[in-house]
Amino acid sequence: MEEKIFANALNHVPEFGPKTLGRVRAHFGSFKKAWQSQISRYSEIPQIEKKSFASLEKIKKELNPESEFSKLEKEGVHVLLRDELPLTLRETPAPPEVLYVKGALPEENLNYLGVVGTRRYSTYGREACINILEDLRGKNFVIVSGLAKGIDSFSHESALKHNMKTIAVLGSGLSPSVLFPKENKRLAEKIADGGGAVISEYPYEMKANVNTFPQRNRIIAGLSKAVWVVEAKERSGALITTKYALDYNREVLALPGSVFQENSKGPNGLIKQGATPVTSAVDILHIFGIESENSLPAEPQDLSDDEKKILDAIKEPILKEELIQRLGLSASKIIPTLTLLEMKGVIRDSGGEIFRIKI
Repeated sequence: MEEKIFANALNHVPEFGPKTLGRVRAHFGSFKKAWQSQISRYSEIPQIEKKSFASLEKIKKELNPESEFSKLEKEGVHVLLRDELPLTLRETPAPPEVLYVKGALPEENLNYLGVVGTRRYSTYGREACINILEDLRGKNFVIVSGLAKGIDSFSHESALKHNMKTIAVLGSGLSPSVLFPKENKRLAEKIADGGGAVISEYPYEMKANVNTFPQRNRIIAGLSKAVWVVEAKERSGALITTKYALDYNREVLALPGSVFQENSKGPNGLIKQGATPVTSAVDILHIFGIESENSLPAEPQDLSDDEKKILDAIKEPILKEELIQRLGLSASKIIPTLTLLEMKGVIRDSGGEIFRIKI
C-alpha cells in the first residue's frame, strides 16, 4: 500500500510521465524512497528534465501523500502499479506506472476490442457501430474506447445494452469535476457499475489537455487485441490509436465507407494499407478466432427479386438519386421498395443517403 501512496504523490509532478516515473522508481528502488530523497539526488537520473525539480519541490511542499491517497479510497478509486496491469498493457513500450481504476477491469482472457472514431459521426457510422457491436453479444467481448462524444459513446452504450463489459480510457483524471467530456458523467457511472471500468493514468483531479488524448490512445491499443476504426477523417486523432496498434502488433480493422464522405477517408485509407474491412460482426469474430454460424441474424428470406437487386447495388453508402441512375429503374418503382427494405431493418435512409445495416 505504501508504494501506491507515494506513486500517486509523485504522479502529480507534471513533467513525470510514465517513462520518467519508471526511471525514478528504478533509480531509488521504490517510490517511497524516491519521495523521501533529496531533490538534488534526482539529477543523478539520466534523461530527467531539470525543470521538473521545481515542480517536484512544489508538490512535496503542498501535497500530503497519505491524505491525497485517502481521497482516492473515499471515492472508490483503486490504484494499480505497473506490475499489476493486464499483461497486454504491461508488455507495451511505455505502460503506465500508475493507473487509476473506477469499477473493475474485466478478466484478461476475454476478447478485448478497441473501438475508435470521430465525434462528428454520420448516421451510417452510428448505425454500423451499434448494429455490428450488438451482434458480438454473448461472445465474451470487452469493448475498449475513450468515452468521447460520438463513436466512443455509442460503442460503450451498445456494450452496456447487450451485457458486454466495457472500459473507458480517459484523457483526464477520474474526478467528476474534471471528467471529460462532462456530458458523459452518467455514462461513466454506468460503465463502472456495470462490471466494467473507467480508467486513467492521470491524477484524480487533473484536467484534460491537447497532449493527454494522444497518450491515452496508447492504452486503448495496449489493452486491445484488435482496434476497429468506425469513422475518421484522413488526419483524425482516432488514427493515432491505429499507429500504436500497429506498433504493438495488434490487428487493425476499419469500416468501409463512401468515397465521397470525409469521415470515411480514414478507414478507407487504412483498408488500402492492409487493415481488415469490417462489413459485419462476422469479420470481427473471425479475427478473434470465434465461430459465427449461429451468432448472427440470417438474411431475410422474404426478399423479392427487386429488393435483392437493390441490395446488391448498395455495396457502400449511396445517394438515392445515384442508386436510381445505377439501376436504371424509375423512382416510382425504387422508392416504395426502399421503404419496404427499411421496414424490414435491412437498410437505412439518412437524408437521402442509403446504406445497409444488417447484411
